[in-house]
Amino acid sequence: MTPHLPSNGLARLLLTVPMATTLLAMPAHGDDIAIEPALVGMEAPALATIGAREDDTEKPVAMRADLKLGAVTLYRGRAAVTRSGKVGLRAGIYELRVGPLPEAADLDSVQARIGEGGKLLEVKTETVALPAPSSDNPRVREALTNLEEARANLADIVRQIANNDASLKTIDGIAAKVASDASQALGTTLDPAKLEAQLTFVATQRDRLTARALELTKARRDAEGVVAMRERELAAAGGAPPVERYALVTMVAPRDADVETSVTYLVRNATWQPTYTVRGNPENGTLALEFDASVRQATGEDWNDVALVLSTAQPTQSANPPSVSPTYLELYDPAPPEAARYDYNMPVVGSAAPAPKAMATEGGPGIPGGTGGEMPERAAKRYAGLAADASVGGTGPAVEFRIPRPFTAASNADVERRTRVANVDAKPSFTLVAQPLVDSDVYLRARFRNESAYILLPGEARMYLGADSIGRANLGEVPIGGEVELWFGKEPRVTARRELVTKKQGESGVFSKSKAVDREYRIVLENTLARAVEVEVWDRVPVSRNEAAKVELKDLSPTLATDDKYVKDSKPQGLLKWVLSLPARTDGADAKRQTIGWKTRVSWPENKLISGDAD
Repeated sequence: MTPHLPSNGLARLLLTVPMATTLLAMPAHGDDIAIEPALVGMEAPALATIGAREDDTEKPVAMRADLKLGAVTLYRGRAAVTRSGKVGLRAGIYELRVGPLPEAADLDSVQARIGEGGKLLEVKTETVALPAPSSDNPRVREALTNLEEARANLADIVRQIANNDASLKTIDGIAAKVASDASQALGTTLDPAKLEAQLTFVATQRDRLTARALELTKARRDAEGVVAMRERELAAAGGAPPVERYALVTMVAPRDADVETSVTYLVRNATWQPTYTVRGNPENGTLALEFDASVRQATGEDWNDVALVLSTAQPTQSANPPSVSPTYLELYDPAPPEAARYDYNMPVVGSAAPAPKAMATEGGPGIPGGTGGEMPERAAKRYAGLAADASVGGTGPAVEFRIPRPFTAASNADVERRTRVANVDAKPSFTLVAQPLVDSDVYLRARFRNESAYILLPGEARMYLGADSIGRANLGEVPIGGEVELWFGKEPRVTARRELVTKKQGESGVFSKSKAVDREYRIVLENTLARAVEVEVWDRVPVSRNEAAKVELKDLSPTLATDDKYVKDSKPQGLLKWVLSLPARTDGADAKRQTIGWKTRVSWPENKLISGDAD
């Protein structure tokens, strides 16, 4: 008898040597082979050499690999999702099928990594048409089931409406027949009792069917609303069309090994936005900024306890800038007017990587919510790690924030998830700002330098003054080391009132007459707080753009601010700035008033008209 042995399909050998010797020489897997007559009597080592020759035509073994979704890098508008796990393989070549991938996946972006013990040969994708919509996401499956039920219910109501309409037509036919028969029998064989019974039957049935038609019309309208709602729920869950898409990873394992394998792909319908909560306390001079990330995703896959990285990069944008193209003028004659005219039962190899341990929610004996027997010091250290701020990474213009704890977000566009990126304790300077020329209220401003390790990205900030919410503000991008300016609304306990004390018009000059206007101004400030405050006061004088028109500013009390920024940028524009310290109001006494005063003189030639001179 000639035995059949596993081989790689390279040789056909006819066995005449002892069975045990030949088995030791042959590979452990592959196609059946037979030993040719010319090799009869060959020693086992030589036979082994022939059987081990490399065969580039060997087909990979198709296997299904279940890899756990364990890491997400989230960009603005999309995300890079990584599934990974260890796959137990015998020595050989394999094509691992990973998926199904969600509808939102960009198949052109699929890439794979193979760890020690294997070598990557090829990555490709495959789309398989299915008889019905499918997804590995429970929420998508539930939404698909609900939509199918709603559509079936709507179809049944449409069927009932058609049947009811047919019944109404039948009753109309019966009524016509009754009328015809009665007309022919009138004066001869007409039976009034029978006719009355027939007319009563027709009227009763018509009323019943008409009422039923109204009920079915309302039911159809309601059913259409349910279908529309189910379609929205499916879209929010990231529902997939009736196809399944897979990543096919071809790899070789030189020897038996548990090979770490990961597949990464980009998905749409995912984004994050920075949001902030700012808590200012001018009483003790502190300001805390809570930097959060608001995450929304409807990718068709739930993110359960994933390692989350928030990135400011834009992976879909071209790295090359656009170029300027030439444009040309052409002459042409106008055209004349025209007249009008797979197999899904394949074996599964390996197993998903073990899920990250969730935070303990059950305590040890008699300790609800405790650490489940974990040493207090170790538990405290672990929780402190989970509560830590994100680490910052990235190179070039992009920044990455690595969240130090597992993150979970179901595939649902209607649900927003928030996770803390960082807590920033700033060293602010609080200043009250008064501009009584344009606003009678005094506003509280905080300025601080971003001394944290985080770039503050543009986003909305919820503002709190102490425990009181004072509204929302927009925070612009602030680099590390940049200055932040935030406003905390009105401070009604400090007031500023502007007064025009005097205004006189006259003429000056002996040989060349000129007109002039003299004014005197006053700003009165009051502080009713029990603490001293610093107030920045702003006003203005006109700036002349003609040498013949002159503006004089005199008798300022107190003097204007002298900081470099004001002197360089604002003072040449005619803006006036004072920085004053208002004393605290003492118990049982009225607030002390503090006054700012100045005078202006505006003059211009008598034969000229002037504009821009206002009180």
